[in-house]
Amino acid sequence: MANPFLELQRLRASLRARDYDEETVQAIIDKAEREIEMEMAEKVQAGIDLLVQSGVQKKSAEFINELRPRPGAFMLETESGNTDFSEPPYPMLDKLLSNAKPMKDGSGVYKVVPVGTPGKQKPVYANIWDAQKAIAAERYETSVSQYNKVKPVGSKANFRTATSKQSRNTQWVQPAKEKDFTQDLSDVNAMLDDSARDIIERVIRSYEEEF
Repeated sequence: MANPFLELQRLRASLRARDYDEETVQAIIDKAEREIEMEMAEKVQAGIDLLVQSGVQKKSAEFINELRPRPGAFMLETESGNTDFSEPPYPMLDKLLSNAKPMKDGSGVYKVVPVGTPGKQKPVYANIWDAQKAIAAERYETSVSQYNKVKPVGSKANFRTATSKQSRNTQWVQPAKEKDFTQDLSDVNAMLDDSARDIIERVIRSYEEEF
């Protein structure tokens, strides 16, 4: 991992060796440190935006809400340390049969359910508390929405019958949702580490050449 402290100390030693007074040395070090931090802040924000996009794609407001920069380091993490927010399969039959009608023979209940049309879901960005992340998520969701307006429209809804005789464990089960961000986070942090090394090296070299 890139270490700006060590490189700044190396610059400090180099400046002292050139007989700069301590006040001047400290002023140069402070300026170089601010420059590194400002450039890396932009890279960190770009990394957050990329991970917010991943969170929107996988519809995980939980991941986006937990996403944060690690204190004292140029890398991102989740507040809980968890990177997998996947959801297991969810049996829906009991919920579907609420207010169901009794069968004519009295052997159970049934309900005709429309299928094939997506329900109205709350946008992911509406569940995000952090304003900056919410803006990034809304911007990305808007671009996806614009694409959906011009892509081919699917077929109309069909109807199926849910009954109390069906198995709640095998029928009307919402599939598991894969929301694992382990690789996404690793890729972005690798990018940030490369950026930090490049920025630190360039800034330190520029001050060595200038002074």
